[in-house]
Amino acid sequence: MRYLKNSFSKRLVQNYFVAKLIMLFRNLKIRTRLVFLFMVLSLIPLLVTVFVFYQQFNYSLQEKISTYSVQVMSQIAQNIKRDLDRLENDSIEIEFSDVVQNTLLKYDAMSEWEVEHAQLGMREEYTKKFYSLRNVSDVLIYTRQGKKINAYGDPGMKLNLTADYTKDFLLQLQDKDGGVVWDAVNSDNEFYLVKYATSAEQLRRSDGILLGRAIKSIDTGEAIGFLIIRSSEEYLSDIYKDIDIGVGSKIFVVDTKGTIISSGDPQMRISSHYQDMELIAELKQQAQAGKRVFNYSIEENKNLIAFAPIQGADWFVVGVIPFSYLNSNSQEIYEKTLVIAIGCFLAAVFLAYFFAATILAPLQRLRTAMNQARQGDLSVSIKDEYNDEIGEVTQRFNAMLRQINKLLENIKYKEKQKRRAELKALQSQINPHFLSNTLNTVRFLAKAQNAYNIENITTSLINIFHTMVGSGDELIGIGEEIEYIKNYLNIQEYRYLNKFNIIYNIEPELLQYRIPKMLLQPIIENALIHGIEPMDGQGTIVLKGYLEDKTVKFVITDNGVGMSKKILAVLLNRQTASSSGLTGIGIANVNERIKMYFGNSYGVSIESELNFYTTVEIILPAMQQGGEHHVSGIDC
Repeated sequence: MRYLKNSFSKRLVQNYFVAKLIMLFRNLKIRTRLVFLFMVLSLIPLLVTVFVFYQQFNYSLQEKISTYSVQVMSQIAQNIKRDLDRLENDSIEIEFSDVVQNTLLKYDAMSEWEVEHAQLGMREEYTKKFYSLRNVSDVLIYTRQGKKINAYGDPGMKLNLTADYTKDFLLQLQDKDGGVVWDAVNSDNEFYLVKYATSAEQLRRSDGILLGRAIKSIDTGEAIGFLIIRSSEEYLSDIYKDIDIGVGSKIFVVDTKGTIISSGDPQMRISSHYQDMELIAELKQQAQAGKRVFNYSIEENKNLIAFAPIQGADWFVVGVIPFSYLNSNSQEIYEKTLVIAIGCFLAAVFLAYFFAATILAPLQRLRTAMNQARQGDLSVSIKDEYNDEIGEVTQRFNAMLRQINKLLENIKYKEKQKRRAELKALQSQINPHFLSNTLNTVRFLAKAQNAYNIENITTSLINIFHTMVGSGDELIGIGEEIEYIKNYLNIQEYRYLNKFNIIYNIEPELLQYRIPKMLLQPIIENALIHGIEPMDGQGTIVLKGYLEDKTVKFVITDNGVGMSKKILAVLLNRQTASSSGLTGIGIANVNERIKMYFGNSYGVSIESELNFYTTVEIILPAMQQGGEHHVSGIDC
C-alpha cells in the first residue's frame, strides 16, 4: 500500500513539473521557442562532434608522429651502422696488413730506428687510405706490453689516451678476444701532444668515437697487440643534425650502460652518463619487448620516446619529442575546429531565426490584415502563394474578402458608369471641330483689333492643336515634328521674353523620315524649365538631327545650369522622377515609348555637367515616309 502511495506521489510531482514546463513554453513567443529548439538540436551534436573529432585527431596525430619518428630513428640507425661497418672493415684490413703483423711480431727485437721506420710506413699507407675520407682522425697500435705506435693522425697533434683509460680499455679488448669494442671519449679520457696545431683544432677534435679490437697473428691466432681507430663524433651527429622531428625535440645516441655516444645537444656531454638512467632501463626493457616507441616523463614533462637499436654496437638512437609539441598541433586544430563549430552554431541560430520568420511573418501579416478588416478596410489583401497551412488560411481569408468586396464593387460600378455617361455627354458637346473654329474666331478678332501678339500665339496654338488631333497615326514626319516644336517655342517666347535662343541643325535628308508623334517636345520643355529658366541671362538650345548607320539621332543641348549626378540618375525613371517632383517624367515617358516601340537598342541617354550644360541624345530606327513600321499607341 505504501509503495502504491509513493508511486502515485512521484507521478503527481512529475506531472506537476511537466505541466509547469509546458506552461512556461506556452508563455514564450513562438519565435523564442523555435530558436531555442534549433539551438539545442544544433549545439549538442556540434559539441559531441568537436569532442570526438578532437580525440580521434589527437590519437591519429600521435600515431602518425610515432610511426614517422620510429622510421626516422631506424633510418638513422641504419646510416650509423653503415659507417660503423665501414670502420670495422677498415680495422680488419689494418689488423691483417703485413706492416702491422710484422711490426708486432718482431717489436721486441726491433731497434728504436726500426720501430720509427715501421711507424712511418704505417702513416704513409694509412694516410693514403683515410686522408681523403676524413672520417678517421687517428689510428693507434699497441703491443701486448702496452707500447704505443701512432699509425695515423695529424703529425702536429699526437693522440694520447690517459693511462687509466688505456689500461681499462685494453683489458676490455683482451676480454673480447678479437671482437670489436666501441666507446666514446672526451677531453677527460684523451689529450694531444701539440707541436704546431692551433687550439681551435684541438678543441674541435676533443670528442671522439673509438673502435678497438685485439690484433691476432695470422699464423697462430694468438693476440699480438691491440688496434684503436678514432673517429670524430661529429661524423655521427652529422647524420641526424639536420633532421627535424618537432620543436623542442632532440636526437642522441646512447649505449646500454647509459654512456652518451653522440648528441647534437651541447648540454649533453659525450662519454658522460645520461642524467636519467631510468630512461636507459626503460629503453632496454622496451627493446626486449620488441617495441620502438613509448611515453616517458622527463623532469615532469611528458615526452614521446622513439628509438632504434644499432646492431653490433650495443647502442640506441633515441628521439625525445615533447608532448607540448604534439599538443600544439592538435591544439591548433582544436581551436580551428572550435571556431568552425561556433560558426556552424551561429549559422544554426541564424537559420533558426530565418525559419521562425518564415512561419511568423505570414502569421503576423495575416493578423495585421484581420485587424484592418475588423476596422472596416475590406480592400486589404495578403500575397501568399505558398501551399503550406498558413498559405491555405491566407488564401481563404483573401477569398472571403473578395466575396465581400464584390457586393460593394457592384454599387461602385453602377456609380462609375453613371459618371462616365455624364462625362461623355459633356465631351460630345465640345468636339475638336468646335474648338478649332473657336480658336480661328479668336485669331480673326485679334487681327481685327491689331493685337498681333495674340494673333501669333493663337495661330501657333491652332497649329499645335491640329498636330495633336491630326489623323490619329502614331508616326509623324520629322518636318511636322519640327514645326510642332517651333509653334510650341513661339508660345513659350511670350512667356520667357527673350530668355532663350533656339538653333536648329537638321540635315535636309532627315525630313523624309518619320518618328513617333510628340517625341521631342518633352525634351525641349525640360531644357527650358530645368536648364534655361534658372540661369542668369539668355540661354541657348541647340536641336541637332542627323542620320548615322541606319538610325536617326537627335541631340538636344542647352547651356543652362545642368544637373547633379543624383538628379541625372533618377531622370530616366518614371517613378523616381515623379516622386522627386521633376518634369523629367516626360523624358522617362519618351524613353519608355521608344523602347516599347523599337526595343532596348534604342532610347534616350543624358549627359550633364552641373552649372555648364545638359545634352540629351535620342536614337531611333530610320523609317522613311510611306514605309511601314507597326507601333503600339502609348499616351504621352
